[in-house]
Amino acid sequence: MRPRHFTTLIFRACAGALAFACLGSALRAAEPAPTTLPAVTATATSSGWNLPDFIDRLPDFLADRLPGFEPAGALRIYVRPHFGDFVHRDYVRVPVGIRDKISENVEFNAELESYFTDGLHDSAGYGLSNFKVGVKRERVLPSFGDSGISVGLNFQTPLSRPPIDLTDGFRHFQPYAALTHPLVPAWRVLGYAGLGADLLEHTAMPPHFGRNQLHSDSLTFGAGVAREWTRFHGSLTATVTTSSLITNEHQQVYALRPEIVVPWKSRTGSKTQVLFTLGGRAIHGPDGNEFGVSGSVRVEFQVKPGAK
Repeated sequence: MRPRHFTTLIFRACAGALAFACLGSALRAAEPAPTTLPAVTATATSSGWNLPDFIDRLPDFLADRLPGFEPAGALRIYVRPHFGDFVHRDYVRVPVGIRDKISENVEFNAELESYFTDGLHDSAGYGLSNFKVGVKRERVLPSFGDSGISVGLNFQTPLSRPPIDLTDGFRHFQPYAALTHPLVPAWRVLGYAGLGADLLEHTAMPPHFGRNQLHSDSLTFGAGVAREWTRFHGSLTATVTTSSLITNEHQQVYALRPEIVVPWKSRTGSKTQVLFTLGGRAIHGPDGNEFGVSGSVRVEFQVKPGAK
């Protein structure tokens, strides 16, 4: 059996198990609520640190995987335009996403990316370019205190036939497990780690991989630390991505990513916030060394705060 077929079988088995687990969670969520809430529903540490808000304000690639401890019913919608496209591309990408805590232990997320001509360069048209959907199971181990473990699955696919620079031309199946642990609650320092796979499937579009992006199935090991200050949050994440363990290719990518996130609200208690992110990257991979900085803006609307 070729490694590719073996990987596909493993993924299908894991996906099936996860689907049954999520179905069971949904059925349990439909049952009448107990008269008393379990002790693990606390959303803040003993020092008064609000972990759900802090984890939500971490960069997007962290927040949608880490256990967030949001209460059941919490619903957030966000818009994340890529303003750098005005300089580097003929179009602007505008992802719109949703995160819905459908039960105490299960969170659903989805993101739809559109693009349109920026009017500054040649016409690139407009349309839909990418769709991502995922489900995350939190509180895998009960009575774990302020720490958390989550398992989940994300699926991402190109839509229609967008400009080649907008997609690598593959569908991505991404199962993962992640954990968080408050390292120094008094200083609001959080540690986190994760293990995930990226399983690729061809589409009708031609391949178009970015620099130091592996061209085959891969595993990613990551760990980092984040701290919350009064007016901003900082994080430092190290990752190792390898294709050696699940394919015949032997490629590795090492990355170090520092980021600073500055949240802003027009007034205290506002359900709308703007997150300004400034990040850097130092990457070593098959295409050589890569260094750079980037910035992004995310506008988030808290539609429902969830049941406390």
